[in-house]
Amino acid sequence: MSSLLRSLTDEVRPEYRLFAVASVIDGQLVGSAVDGEMDPPDERVAAGHDGLIIRTAYYGDVLHTIHNGFERWDGPPPVDDWEELWTGRLSLRSELIGAEPWAADYLNPHRMEFDLGQGDTTWSTRVTTKILRTEQEPGFPNAFARIELYKIQFWV
Repeated sequence: MSSLLRSLTDEVRPEYRLFAVASVIDGQLVGSAVDGEMDPPDERVAAGHDGLIIRTAYYGDVLHTIHNGFERWDGPPPVDDWEELWTGRLSLRSELIGAEPWAADYLNPHRMEFDLGQGDTTWSTRVTTKILRTEQEPGFPNAFARIELYKIQFWV
C-alpha cells in the first residue's frame, strides 16, 4: 500500500473559472499552462508541459475561493470517493509547483510553493474534486453555500 510522503493545502481565487498548477523556477510560475501555449480545457482539465489548467465547477459572476490539496505519494494513492477529473503523466522541470488564477500576472511572485522532492521528472498525476454544499442562508452570498476542493496527487 502506498504512503503519503508530504502534503500542503492552499487556496486560490480562479479567474474566468480557471486556475493553473505549474512549475516554479526562481519564484515564477513557468510552462505551457501559464505562458499562453495552452488553451483552456473544453472539459475540466488540460495538461501541457510543466503544468495543468483546471476549470472550476461553478458558473456565474461570483468570484469564489477554491481549496487545493497537493500530495506527494511513494506509489499510486488509494482511490477515494472524490470525483476523478483527470489522470495522466505530467512532466515538470522543477521540484517546486504552485497554483494561481489562470489570467493572473505571472511576473509577480506567488505565495505558495509545494516541494515534490525532485525536478526534471515525469509524474503520474491525478486531479480529483469534491464539492461541499450547505443550505444557502438568506442575505448571504451563494459562495458561502458551496466550497470546491481539489486534490492534485503526484507519484513516480
